[in-house]
Amino acid sequence: MSTAPTTHETSLKNKPALRWGLMAIWAVVVLYTLGVLGAVLSPHFSGFFNSSLTQTILAIPILLQTVLEYGVDILLIAGFSVTAGLLVVHRSDDWFAIFTSLFLITFGVRITNLSNAIAITPGLEVAGGLILAMGDIGIVLFLMLFPDGKFSPAWVKFIVPFVIVTMLGIYIFPTAPFFWVTLGTNIYLAIITTWYVIGIIIFSARYKHATLAEKQQMRWVSIGSLAPFVWFVLFQIVPAFIPALSEPTLTGVIFLIASRIFGIFLFLILPLSITISIVRNKLFDIDLIINRSIVYGILTVGLGLTFALMLGLISIIFKNIHQGDQSFLVATVFSVAAGALFQPMRKRLQRFVDRVFYHIQIDYQKTPAEIRATSETFVTGATLSSYNDLKLIGRGGMAEVYRATSPTRNRGVAIKVLRSTLASEEQFRRRFMREAEIVSGLEHPNIVRVMDYGNENEAYYIVMELLSGPDLNNLIKEEKQIELPRTIDLLSGIASALDYAHQHGLVHRDIKPSNVMLDSSENLPRVVLTDFGIAKISDAHTRITNTGMLGTFDYIAPEQIQASAEVDGRADIYALGVMTYQMLTGRLPFERPNTGALLLAHLNAPPPDARELTRGLPRHVAHAIQKAMAKDPKDRFPTASEFVAQLKNA
Repeated sequence: MSTAPTTHETSLKNKPALRWGLMAIWAVVVLYTLGVLGAVLSPHFSGFFNSSLTQTILAIPILLQTVLEYGVDILLIAGFSVTAGLLVVHRSDDWFAIFTSLFLITFGVRITNLSNAIAITPGLEVAGGLILAMGDIGIVLFLMLFPDGKFSPAWVKFIVPFVIVTMLGIYIFPTAPFFWVTLGTNIYLAIITTWYVIGIIIFSARYKHATLAEKQQMRWVSIGSLAPFVWFVLFQIVPAFIPALSEPTLTGVIFLIASRIFGIFLFLILPLSITISIVRNKLFDIDLIINRSIVYGILTVGLGLTFALMLGLISIIFKNIHQGDQSFLVATVFSVAAGALFQPMRKRLQRFVDRVFYHIQIDYQKTPAEIRATSETFVTGATLSSYNDLKLIGRGGMAEVYRATSPTRNRGVAIKVLRSTLASEEQFRRRFMREAEIVSGLEHPNIVRVMDYGNENEAYYIVMELLSGPDLNNLIKEEKQIELPRTIDLLSGIASALDYAHQHGLVHRDIKPSNVMLDSSENLPRVVLTDFGIAKISDAHTRITNTGMLGTFDYIAPEQIQASAEVDGRADIYALGVMTYQMLTGRLPFERPNTGALLLAHLNAPPPDARELTRGLPRHVAHAIQKAMAKDPKDRFPTASEFVAQLKNA
């Protein structure tokens, strides 16, 4: 996706003096902001650190109140600063990136109660007011400049001086009649709202004439910008017309706590949406590393503060209903309830973020029932449906594989038996027997042959040909890197099997080395594709495929992560590309510390060049792998055989 306007016209690569000048301004503003906050915060906490343990314990209610009072503000500042810091570190050579980083930091501080309190503290009006002014100027200018750093139409730039003069005027002249406190709430809110609305109107007008790439970037930012605006309308403008909401009554306190609870999440949507816009659309020509652990951490703290604020709210309501102080009883009951609800709500919040912001539709946190099954289904030496002398030779998540003797053919066979702990669940029984029905109808030399299947005394089994040889996964472990000619030879059989399956309306959906057997039981060695347990039948009206088992995450295609209903054979080609990369380099293309980061890499990270790990690999081979691993299925090879043919072509 092109980002030329952003990456060239705002670039400072050829302007080192301007670059370092802007970075100096960035550093001064950040240090100034931190200095003002630190000077105000430190007295509130120093007393607790200097007091004795007994005094601290006795003052826990005061400490809790202080933590709640400033905890939300610190959380908001941290949430905005994470994106701002990553942005300036990755693109300090782009003036619009520096500006965006500075806007996020100043606006993140501006929206806190702390900054507003500083701005009305005698002697600190100018220091605090400057922070408020920078935050308001920043968001209005950001809406005018996003996404390419240019004013559109050009005459918009003449509005900028009026924005700056207005904001500085109402915030940093405490003795003037136009000081924001002196103006009164209604006039002040009218001025601020007017400028916010002007910024939104300019942003919306630009959207109509933006390119498709710019529109995709602007959609995310519009979501993020509207969330704080909604909070501003609900909790700043509405109280101006309903004075009771601002009075120190029970209603006023409830409204205040509600504003803090909603503020946590509505404000954090802005930096998160800007980050997603940067990542998904390659804004600033970079692919920011989103540390989802940090995102989850901030949201978890926010959820904890929300529970704490709700405790305060319930205590106040209870105290007004019942005479006497029973706060200890309320706190105890609420703590038990919160302890039971916190973890489920945290997981739901994470799933919401995954679905809405990262487009990860599958629930990778859910542990499948089959993974929990560990016991053997049969004892070695048992008999199953006249197949004698069962001997365990392999174990998977759903089933165990036994070697046995066929009474009719007097030869060895492999029997796949559904784990006994899963046989009691209908979806796994149906899925298992469906695999048997699917594969029994396939006749291809590179697809495992099914001879029989059935159910005996609640034991569900599939009888297959006995393959002699290791699987491809073991071969990769032994040889580390497989030479290109042998890789192509192995892939030819797999590609032939996949094309045959796809022609019969079957998508394997779990292509990986452990599902490819290297059989040497016959005169001509062959590769054999196995395990069609989560295969999808095209146009089949069945719910069996929707069991949450959507492929091994190391090889999973982006459309499977997004739970697309349009998954077709090109998902197998993506996995085949991943497997080819692994065969030639000895490494997986995406190695990440956790499952969430791995799924994000499949969704967003560009396919790596195999030549970086394997010297001497032809360019056309590396490019073929990258094409097979394209994020959009339309950009991949239409068939597996065409992919292998491209690997062969010089």
